[in-house]
Amino acid sequence: MSDCLYVSWRTAAVVTCVLLCTSLPVRAQDLAGQLSTLSLGGRLYDNHWAIIERDPPVESNPLYPAGLAVATGETWRCVACHGWDYRGREGHLGRGSQSVAFASLRSSAGKPTGEIKSETHAAITIKLSDTELEALSLFISAGQHDTANDLKDGKSTGDATSGKDIFEGACVSCHQADGKAYIIGEPGDRPSLGWVATRRPEQALHKIKNGVPGADMLSLRFLRQEQLLDLLAYLQTLEE
Repeated sequence: MSDCLYVSWRTAAVVTCVLLCTSLPVRAQDLAGQLSTLSLGGRLYDNHWAIIERDPPVESNPLYPAGLAVATGETWRCVACHGWDYRGREGHLGRGSQSVAFASLRSSAGKPTGEIKSETHAAITIKLSDTELEALSLFISAGQHDTANDLKDGKSTGDATSGKDIFEGACVSCHQADGKAYIIGEPGDRPSLGWVATRRPEQALHKIKNGVPGADMLSLRFLRQEQLLDLLAYLQTLEE
């Protein structure tokens, strides 16, 4: 796809979304606004530095366990301690004695946002605006999904056939049919949606749902969780 066509497609998509949202009833507009806020919170959880366009501190986060092979800047991201499954040491980060510092966020699901803001993370939260901090708190309260029910032995519980329809409607224009175009991944990722979805399904599901910080990636949070799992199931059939 040429750059011109790519820009045109993205511009048309944004204009369509704006027109749809402004024509919705008030309650539907409120819902659309909440979904947008939840997605922003999910991207802040992923990498708030990319969202606020600032560099992380040059020294490691003092709350991060010493001795782990993680780049200095990465230690300041929420996901570095709490994981793509939000379970910290209780989830896929829970291996080895050094994981003791990784707290689960699952107990914060459903809490009022005012009870979620933590002074222990002041070095991070002080960099965020009130709007960004509220979005991050809302995500922790209402935006997490339960990966324990979404995945079985790393495999999506969704239907790949239904997921293919979603991929062809929402993703193929940018990522192409083989899922190997326009990949902005994490350290160690290979440039293939099939690889990420198969090897790092929790990460893939989070980014599908919330978008990718610093990238022109559509958030699919407006889809039902079952549909997102269908899409993930199809991505796991693509060549790694």
